[in-house]
Formats: sequence, C-alpha cells, structure tokens
Amino acid sequence: MKIKKLMIGTGVLLATSPMFSAYAEDSDVGATENRQIEEVIVTGLRRTESVMRTPAAISALTAEDLRDKGITDIADIQNLVPSLQYGEFLGRRQVAIRGIGEFADAPGVMVSLDGIIQAVGSSAALSQLDLERVEVLRGPQGTLYGRNSVGGAINFISAQPTEEFEAYVKAGFAEYDHTTVEGMISGPVGDRVKVRLAANFLDAGDGWIENLQPGWDDLMQGEKSNMRLIVNAQLAENLDATFTYGRSASEGAWDHWPIIHEHYALGVASGLPSADPRANPSDVRFTEEPRRIYNPGLSDSDREYEMMGLTLDWNIGGVLVKSISAYQDWADEFSNPADGTSIGLFDRLRTAQNKTFTQELNISGSTGNLDWIAGLYYMDDERSSRLFFDFPIPALFPLPVPIQIDAQEPLCDTESKSVFADVTWSVSDDLRLGAGIRRTSEDKVEGHAFVISAQFPDGPVPVFAPCGADLFVQEWDEAENTIRASAEYDLTDTAMAYMTYSEGFKVGGVNASDCNAPWKPETVDAVEIGYKATFADGLTTLRASAFQYDYEDFQVLQVIGVQGVITNAGDAEIQGLEVEVSSLLNASWAVNAGVTLLDSEYGDFLNVDTLRAELGALQNKGNPLSYAPNTSINLSVTYSTELQGGGSLALSLDGSYRSRVFFREFNQKKDSTDPYTIVNLNLNWTSADNLLGLRLFARNVSNEAYVTNIQGSNTTYGRQGTWNMPRQVGLELTRFFGNR
Repeated sequence: MKIKKLMIGTGVLLATSPMFSAYAEDSDVGATENRQIEEVIVTGLRRTESVMRTPAAISALTAEDLRDKGITDIADIQNLVPSLQYGEFLGRRQVAIRGIGEFADAPGVMVSLDGIIQAVGSSAALSQLDLERVEVLRGPQGTLYGRNSVGGAINFISAQPTEEFEAYVKAGFAEYDHTTVEGMISGPVGDRVKVRLAANFLDAGDGWIENLQPGWDDLMQGEKSNMRLIVNAQLAENLDATFTYGRSASEGAWDHWPIIHEHYALGVASGLPSADPRANPSDVRFTEEPRRIYNPGLSDSDREYEMMGLTLDWNIGGVLVKSISAYQDWADEFSNPADGTSIGLFDRLRTAQNKTFTQELNISGSTGNLDWIAGLYYMDDERSSRLFFDFPIPALFPLPVPIQIDAQEPLCDTESKSVFADVTWSVSDDLRLGAGIRRTSEDKVEGHAFVISAQFPDGPVPVFAPCGADLFVQEWDEAENTIRASAEYDLTDTAMAYMTYSEGFKVGGVNASDCNAPWKPETVDAVEIGYKATFADGLTTLRASAFQYDYEDFQVLQVIGVQGVITNAGDAEIQGLEVEVSSLLNASWAVNAGVTLLDSEYGDFLNVDTLRAELGALQNKGNPLSYAPNTSINLSVTYSTELQGGGSLALSLDGSYRSRVFFREFNQKKDSTDPYTIVNLNLNWTSADNLLGLRLFARNVSNEAYVTNIQGSNTTYGRQGTWNMPRQVGLELTRFFGNR
C-alpha cells in the first residue's frame, strides 16, 4: 500500500485512510482533488505502523477528535468506536469490547496510559486529560499485553512536551451547574529538557439523579480534578528519559443505585416484622422512573489515584531498548443507602486500595526482512478491601435484632511475571507473516473474613462466620501460554487482507464472601479475517472484519444476597462482523460510519437465578452474553467551512445506536435495557489567528434514558442499576498561547 506521510504538530499522520481525523491538502493539485483522509500512526501492536497496514481491528481518536467532540471519558468514546460498550457500577467502570469486559475490578479490557498498564480499570479517569490520541484494539491481546486483555485494549497516549512554548486556558459551563477549568503549558527548559504540565477541575453543583426523599440532596454531583506532569530529558544522543507524575481525585455523591424493576412485594420479601410500621407496603415509597431514586441518607465518595512512571528509550545501533517503570496507588471509598427505597433497609460502606508496581523491559528492531520485539514484564499488586452492611432494623434475616455484615479482605497480593516475543517476516513486497508467544506465571495469596453480627445494646456479637473466626487464607499459582499468528497480503497498492489467530486469558481469583476454591482463569481462542482498502484517491476508506471467539471457563458476576460473586460459566461463543467506512464527500462534508453485528451465546451453564430461586438450577445454554448487543451502529457527519471574515466553523453530529443489551445471563427482558440511540452535537469556532476557540455542545440531544448496568439481589426488591446521563447543553471557551 502506498503511504503518504505528513508531519503535523507533534504527530506523524498518514494521508491514506481512516477513521476520525480530518483531511490533508497537497499544493500540487486543485482545491477539491487535493484532500485525503488523514490517519494517525498507531503503536497498538508494539510497532509504529499505519492502521491500514496493521493486521488487527484498531480505531484511533486524535487530539483534534477529542477536543472538537469534547471527549473526556470512556463513556464518550463508545459513541465513536465500534463494538465498545460502557457501564458503571458504584464507581466501578465496566468496559466491554465485542461483548467481553470487566466487572468488580477484574478487567477484561486492558487499559494503559503511555504503556503503563492500570491494574484497576476504574482508575482510568486520569487518562482523559491532554491526550495526543486514544487507540482501541479489538480482540484478544494476550501475547503483546498479557493477562486481562481478552476483550482488547485501550491505550491512552499523552501529549508530549513540545520543542517550542505552547499553552492554553479553557473555561466551560454546562447544565447541572457544571463549571470546568483546564490549562496546559509546555515547552523547553534548557537545551535537553522539555516539560509539559496539564490540569483540569470540574465542579458539578447540581445532581442529575433526582432524590425524591425529602431533606436529602440529589445524586451525581461533586468535584473532580486531574493533573499530569511530564518531563522529557535527553540524557545522551541516543538515550531519552521521560518522567510522568499524575494524580486524579473525586469526591461527592458520584454513585447511584436505584430500583430498575421491582421483583418482590415491598415489605413482604424483606422479612420486616409486622410490628414495624415499615412492614406496610403503603409506607414504602420507591420508583422505577428513570434518573429518580428514594435515597434516605448521605451518599458520599472519596477516590484518589496517583501514578509515577519512568520510561527510558535507548537506541543502540538501530536496536531500540525500552524500560517502563511505574508505581500506582488507587484508593476508593464510598457509602450510601443501598436499597433504593424510602425506608432505608440498610446502609453500605466500601473501601478499597491498590498499590501496584510494574516493570517492563523490551528490545525491538529489524533484521533484514524481519521486524521483531521481545520483552519481560513484572507486576507486584497488593490489594485490600472491605464491604460493610448495616441493617438498622430487623430485616432480611430470621433474627429478632438488627444485624451487620462485614466482608473484609485485608490480604490480596499478586506477583506476575511474563516473557514475550513477537516477529513479522516480510516474505515479499506483498506478503507478511507474523507470530508471537507469551508465557505468564503468577503467584497469589488471598485472605478474607466474612462475619454476620447481631447488634445488641452492648455492641455487636458475631453469630455466623462461614469461613471461621480467623482470616481464611488461600495460596495458589496460575500459568498460561498465549500465542498469536497472522498473515497479511497487499491485494493492490491501496488494499490489503489479513487473517489472525490470537489467544487471551483473564486471571482467576477468590470471592471474599465464601470459602470456595478460587474461580478459574478464563481463556479464549479467536480467529479474525479482515479487509482494508482506500478508494477515490484517498477520499474513502473501508475496513471490515469477521471474527469467531471460543471461550473456556467464561467468568460471570452474580449477586447472591448483597454480595457480588464471580463464577465460571463454562464455554461461550461469539461470532461477529464489523464494517467501518470513512469518506470525504467534498471540501466541506465528511462522514464516518461503523456497524457491528454480534451473535453471542453461553454453552452448557446451569445456574440459579436468585430472583427465581424456586425454579432451581436453570439451563442458560444459548442465552446471549452480557454487554453484547446484537447490533451496534455509529454514525458521524461533519460540516466544516472557512468564514469570510476569517476563522473557521465546524458542525458535527454523532449518533450511536445499540440494540437490546442484557446484563444477566438468564435472557429475561427485565435484565436488559431497551434499544437506544444517543445523538451528540458539537459546534466549533476557531478565530482567524488560531488563538481563540469556542465549542457549543449538546450531549444526548433527545434526552434518551437507558440503563448502563443491572444487577439482581434476592435481599432487596429485585433489580437495581445505573442510568445514563440526561441531555446536557453547554459551552467551552479556549485561549491558546505560543506556537500553533
């Protein structure tokens, strides 16, 4: 394929195809014919290469895309990237690609920032600040990225320090009393050192989940802040060092858990004694209305993430040696009434902390027709957590006194080691073959205590501890080999086809609420066939892929009582087709479109639905997987023009459709959200001197309401979940300084 490279800003762009960037001009041709779609070079497969020459399904969002569309979160990325599904669960992010994702901080989609893999997906909030691009890799990445990348990988690439002074200040205001401030300054400090500092702050004064309980505040409000410092130093002519420090913090009522569908008769299934006035269903108020809740108590959260990283790049005679060292600290605390009704059956407190050290060392280069990379990876992850429930009235259990449930996990340590190698051999000018292998071994130790106590006037008294009064400790190890193989062939100068086989695995673990043996790792074998082509002299691109996944020991999350429990579901299969088209219709109009068709199903999987326990074990074979809509469609239309008085104007409309999404394995309509369509509008104005920018936006224009997550509990009133954000209209004003 013929590639035309353009140098724009600090990144290398390619005028051949793709997906979300604007267009390039060549002064040798006319004003209409000279435009081509630009494409960011990606590094998702551990080598610098065009998306159109990469034998994988990869989407890239540039800094311009992120800025012009106001993308600040993974929740926004899903509206632009095929097969990406996003939800939340009490502060935990649930990202799925092609139906495979994460739950309860057990990632299935690997998230990294500048090559630093984040052990807890929920900590990814820091990454959405001052980015050069975002790369989304679809399909298992077990060879190059290792554990917990069965669904794919999301790589956030920070904007790097610049050779000349640059800066900006941005201020914004939007509905729900959202005030934002952001700033960046970048430039050289001496001849060999460059620095970039970026920070932002959000003050959300009004909540968008209405609390119907008198006297208590609405939910989804508070403060969030992020900052990142990058220092790049040239230690020698062939040795660069990059130090990164980042911090993210949020506090406030950022969690909600309303009733989505009532299942039990209120005041009956709860076991409230008849002497208690709250046993009368007429005294229990609740709602299933979107974005409303009865929340009789204080909801609060305090979350902090801190990261320090050091990257060394050493060029030794054309051989590149890279070292990535990082330390991450994630702390998460929240409390809220847990049942979503006016009576406040019980309160919930959760605390969790992760301290993670990672070290990667890789070496790469080219030898004749062979491109290669090999490396070592080490992770030491120490976790602790506590989940505490306080039942202030005698409820849910056959005890005549109030109770407390205390699930503590003070010990959860993982030491992971891996070695990997990957090669691509150019057999001829048109044919390339690739292969890779990774060996991962892990040593784990986990200890927890689960205690139910009765509350007496003199204090709580333990009455039930299924694993004993002392800490229940288990030690075990896991090891897995994952391989990759690919073949790619250039059909013409502007078209290529590829076929890949890849393997991935998600690690096992222990449930902190039972005494069972660890649940098993999940493994997947994936085959993908793809086609990529550029048409009409670079004005239109097409990317298509068909894939087949076969899973063993597929992991699913259930809620038994008030506790989340992970189990292995056995086998599962996913088949799918993705098609992406980008086209510059003329000098002003551009269109990007993508469609994904999925067919997913469980194999033999007997499981008890705790909401219908009287039916016993149910066979779920053939039921669709969670977070796997059959149809996903993304459509983006952009109109841009130069203004007569100087400056430019661009209007973009982005639409995203998802068919029915299930969140539990039993194929019940109440365990799903109805099909929905989200439409976002952005109007961007830039002054003639490029020093001022104004963005007017409307998110979720039609005010569509859909559920991003559902879980069912047999100790509350049925299904509870999380709603998406309603329509929000706002503006941002940016003042740029320095080189533009």
